[in-house]
Amino acid sequence: MRKEFRDLISPEEFQGLINGLELENRFKTVNISEARGLSSAGNVFSRVDVPPYNRSLMDGYAVIASDTYGADEENPVELKVAGRVEIGSPSRAEVDSGEALEIATGTEMPRGANAVVMVEDTDRRGGILEVRRSVVPTDNVLHSGTDIASGELIIRKNQKLTPMELAKLAACGRDEVEVYRAPRVGIVSTGPELVSPGEELGPSQIFDINSSLLSAGVEEAGGTPEFLGTVNDDREELMDIFLRGKESCDILVTSGSTSAGPHDMAYSILEEEGKILAHGVKIKPGKPTVLGLVDGTPVFGLPGNPSSAYVIFMNFVAPFIERASGMSDEGRPITRARITERTRSEGGRLEQKFVGLVKREGESRAYPINKASGAVTLLSQADGFVEIPEGVNYLEGGEEVTVNLLSRDPAPPKLLIIGSNCKGLHRLLDHLGFEVRYLSRGSTGGVRAIENGVADLAGIHIWSKEGYNVPFLEDRAVHGVSLLRGYVREQGFILPPNNPRSIESMQDLIERDVKIVNRTGGSGTRILFDNLLSEASEEIGLESFDPMKEIDGYEVELSTHSSVATAVNGGKADVGIGIRTVAEEMGLDFIKLQDERFDVLARQGVLEDEHGKAFHEVLRGSEFRQDLESLPGLAPGKEMGEVIFSA
Repeated sequence: MRKEFRDLISPEEFQGLINGLELENRFKTVNISEARGLSSAGNVFSRVDVPPYNRSLMDGYAVIASDTYGADEENPVELKVAGRVEIGSPSRAEVDSGEALEIATGTEMPRGANAVVMVEDTDRRGGILEVRRSVVPTDNVLHSGTDIASGELIIRKNQKLTPMELAKLAACGRDEVEVYRAPRVGIVSTGPELVSPGEELGPSQIFDINSSLLSAGVEEAGGTPEFLGTVNDDREELMDIFLRGKESCDILVTSGSTSAGPHDMAYSILEEEGKILAHGVKIKPGKPTVLGLVDGTPVFGLPGNPSSAYVIFMNFVAPFIERASGMSDEGRPITRARITERTRSEGGRLEQKFVGLVKREGESRAYPINKASGAVTLLSQADGFVEIPEGVNYLEGGEEVTVNLLSRDPAPPKLLIIGSNCKGLHRLLDHLGFEVRYLSRGSTGGVRAIENGVADLAGIHIWSKEGYNVPFLEDRAVHGVSLLRGYVREQGFILPPNNPRSIESMQDLIERDVKIVNRTGGSGTRILFDNLLSEASEEIGLESFDPMKEIDGYEVELSTHSSVATAVNGGKADVGIGIRTVAEEMGLDFIKLQDERFDVLARQGVLEDEHGKAFHEVLRGSEFRQDLESLPGLAPGKEMGEVIFSA
């Protein structure tokens, strides 16, 4: 029987194996003009004093400070101008009592002088200088070695060389510096379904995300990425890339092909041609992770899903690259927050849950991003992840947690909108000049996010026999909210061009052999659809009707109107329910079922804050009204933007 993984090891054991890896030829000497952004390989000490001589800090006159005592505007002191000190030449001049020498900024101080009077504090009449302000010794003078002393430490080991650090090296006369050589990291994407961005996408293919994602991560960690190619599951091709990669790269990183199945070539090549150090880590996401060596070159085999690959990269690969490139070990950026809802784990291994962050009542709160690990937008919608230890089944809502940040300087959105997805609302957001995050969770998901204090706003369109939205909020006894009147949308059947199955009514879905695509449970469209199905089954006279059993495709749930239209357009379904806007954008047929109200629910206090006010103004404004009128299937209402319900 094939064993899928070798013995699974803990994340701590996996990290221990990585800590034992070393790269060769880690250092090089470069000219300081090429050193910006690199890390110093050792401590650097100055061999000279900076400045190497006492120098004037101002344009003015070099004097003996005691000669100026008592000078002011009413009683200037007169000194004899004995000449001028030339900049860039050794000073042979000497100042005697009662004398002054003209001097420019940066010029070496003449012997005898111990201060400089600024030119604006003097008047000159021929060879006589009137000093209108007294100075004390060292005024406007930078003494030798006071900036940097000979033997002083000017650059520390592992210090990133910024323009300021390079200026210190230049000031000390150093034109070269030893630095860590940025490790070259070879990146390989595997899978027959992958197509490089920019190429034509064929059937059953997807664009390669991981090569771009990991290349950016390598650069951020201080390495130099080298994309070695996208490999179909071809053993010889992947073998060739491994052999070429180990010659030009210090580290190899693959994504995909890391399990032990018949198509997982990375695993088998490492097993036969190199050395496998670990195969399988007790962590989610990221269980099918491989660590091995090919002729001494470390190989990290990451999962194929982008979010899984990136979490493993952040946790294990990026720190290794940072260490190899000499970047200071600042550790992963973290923050503390309260989790907004109970968050479950499988319990059998360390699990990492992606979360977003919001500020509420003076503290940070972390809300789960509930998407599959293969979802591309998972990373862009998250600010970090929380860890649920092995053996722990859930984090309780309100529990304080540590959030491992995806960036060192996360920028939380000014408004967080969770709820129903709509082209009209997206068009509204185009008018806002600040960062907004929009998560599609369906109408009831939006209401829950408002109730939990997570979302600022929620787009909702929840049907009931008594009307849209307000009856639902009253029945649910939602408090601390305001409902803004939105706009009208046309809901109906999205169909292939020319409606080849001649679908005209809800009864057709029940009585005929057609395949549908559904919306997610809790979405306003799903609530409407289920009610229309129920009414249609009653009209036909069915005493009991189970759509899950009777309608092909009822269990296929998609989260947006656009995804429904795409499924219909691709021939995966005969019909779906959605809005006219997306149907016409894709050139599909549409049969209207009814108009609906798409309103906006606001959390208490949001409409009084700067960004909530801006949103409200756009919703009420003429420009957004014109936008809606230009979109098929959407229409502004007379009350748009008015508060129609508060609780």
